[in-house]
Amino acid sequence: EDTATVAVQVNGKLRATLTLARGADQATVQAAAAADANVAKYLEGVTIRKVIHVRDKLLNLVVG
Repeated sequence: EDTATVAVQVNGKLRATLTLARGADQATVQAAAAADANVAKYLEGVTIRKVIHVRDKLLNLVVG
């Protein structure tokens, strides 16, 4: 399989799932997540304090 489904969380709550190329790096996953409308509305006007990335599985953005 060439693709992986990555769960995107904001402060630990699932906000989106993305289908990306397997092995995508953190910057690519984070850019794709920021482009998603469901995730973008939670990132407006806040600072990303921490990014937790598990390759091909999870991206968790801690904001505040």
